[in-house]
Amino acid sequence: MSNVVEFRAKSPQVKTLSDCREALEPHVMKIVAEAVGWGFPPAEAAMVVADIADDYILMLSRELPH
Repeated sequence: MSNVVEFRAKSPQVKTLSDCREALEPHVMKIVAEAVGWGFPPAEAAMVVADIADDYILMLSRELPH
């Protein structure tokens, strides 16, 4: 996975979780739709996206200063 720091948001326009979801949901749905087009079941494709997001969250939590 790439360096986490390069992905940290610096945009003051993203104010809430719902704003972020609204911005990202179409892209995630496109990823799932592409995976389904490649022959993967929809639930499996969605689970893999969730798994990747979970792994990313865990990686971020390990990098936070404690």
